[in-house]
Amino acid sequence: MCLTIKGKAPPALPDKPAPSSPAPSSSAPSSPAPSLSKTDSPSPLATGRALILLQLLSRALTFILNQGLVRHAPPAVFGTAAIQFDLVAATILFLSREGVRNAVLRSSTSIISIWAFRLGFGVALATVTLYLSTAPLSTTAQPYFHLSLALYVVGALFELLVEPLYIRATRGDLKVRVAAEGGQAVVRTALSFALLVALSYFGDNEGRGALLGLAVGYWAGSAWLAARYLWAYGRAAALPDLLFAKKGEGADLETRRLAIAGTRQSVVKHLLTEADRIAVGYISPLGDQGGYAIAMNYGSLIARIIFQPLEETLRLHWSRSLTAPATLPLLTFAVRASLHLMLLFPIFLPPLLPAVLPLLLPRKYTAETNAAGTLQTYLTVYLPLLSLNGILESFHAASATPAQMSEQAWVMGGSSAAFVLALWRLSGMVWFTREQALIYASCAAMLVRIGYAGFHAWRFARTRTAVLPVLPRPAVLVGVGAAGVVTWAAAAQLGEGLRNNLALLGVGAIAGLSVLATIFAVERADVRQLAILLKAKGE
Repeated sequence: MCLTIKGKAPPALPDKPAPSSPAPSSSAPSSPAPSLSKTDSPSPLATGRALILLQLLSRALTFILNQGLVRHAPPAVFGTAAIQFDLVAATILFLSREGVRNAVLRSSTSIISIWAFRLGFGVALATVTLYLSTAPLSTTAQPYFHLSLALYVVGALFELLVEPLYIRATRGDLKVRVAAEGGQAVVRTALSFALLVALSYFGDNEGRGALLGLAVGYWAGSAWLAARYLWAYGRAAALPDLLFAKKGEGADLETRRLAIAGTRQSVVKHLLTEADRIAVGYISPLGDQGGYAIAMNYGSLIARIIFQPLEETLRLHWSRSLTAPATLPLLTFAVRASLHLMLLFPIFLPPLLPAVLPLLLPRKYTAETNAAGTLQTYLTVYLPLLSLNGILESFHAASATPAQMSEQAWVMGGSSAAFVLALWRLSGMVWFTREQALIYASCAAMLVRIGYAGFHAWRFARTRTAVLPVLPRPAVLVGVGAAGVVTWAAAAQLGEGLRNNLALLGVGAIAGLSVLATIFAVERADVRQLAILLKAKGE
């Protein structure tokens, strides 16, 4: 059984060549974003490998450090930092740079990337004003609250300052980006952990300085990111190019329109993406926010290691080679792989997750918060949908016209309505906690976005290909079903205790590997054909 998209094949179109320029120098100041020829640019596959390796190494280390971090930070403090302050910083970053970044990656020029820093000041002022005017006294009365918030805002502005250098590194020098972003994650977590341990050692057993320690860690990570980019691209001499456009430089009208349309759209998109954190910040006590935050941190680990670099790689590939023969086969394969996750996660995680929860959640979080149930809901329902949504929206960002991006803004409005309606219906049900209701409401909103992005992909492919089979093959469905029965039966038969948990995890590992082997056998021919198409384009 497969979902097909039919249409006519178009005449072959040559890829639009990008103007070439000399490779960037790491020892002399230069303009922040020169165009690079295709030979100077890293291939999308090389980009994907580097980004996944970056996320894997940095997140593995920060995962270990986070285990100590959550054991030293009280749930209320962790909730304030990971839910509210992170949301403030994410709002400043996303609204200031997302639309500009998407437009720049589709263009041969990067000059408008300096808009991000300029927008950042206005966005930061509006965001902080709104946050402080609505935050309850129980939140703002925490020790060092305002100083900690200021450190988060300054850290976000540091990142916006070097946005042109991020574009330059993405196009031609991934080693710089790996060092900058990997170092940012490690510095932030390591310094936060060290400060919390030091505070505890010197008698701060109540965590009065914990919020400031987390904020200093965030600020230091952003400072590392900015310093690493500046060191690679001209040091202090590069600052004028990051703040002011050179005389006579500018972007073409199409790029400006894309940037403006994308920035408008990013407001609604951000509200939808962060709706759960916005809502939990107002409907849940600070302690439960901490439990929600730790569950989301674990749940998003896969998203950060695999989904995020994969989405960036796909968007970069499609932005450069939208008319290439590999474009639609790659889209088909990526969507089908995401649908495999929708089978695997809900079947394998519920019986296996209780066996590893004692290792993931400190006792005070399982006893005082709803972190365990929140984590399971996030992993089994939200994360697979997030994967599919990221792939389809990456394709939309790379292929949509300004008119289609404006069209998507209306869909975002419908998605917002779906979130509000679902949250209203679910929040009163006794089967869900408030945090779980938020996750399900976010899923409902995401389904609306997936529907539109999928329709856009179908509309794009309709006149360009004959068949796009995106549903999992029958052999995979049978294999997943059989492995799921075995795993659930083992979970029902085995009791609690370390030995039984290890036995259950062993059964789950064998069943999971058998499913992966089936998927590999079924998909091998398509993967080989896709590799040939990518290699033919020099990818």
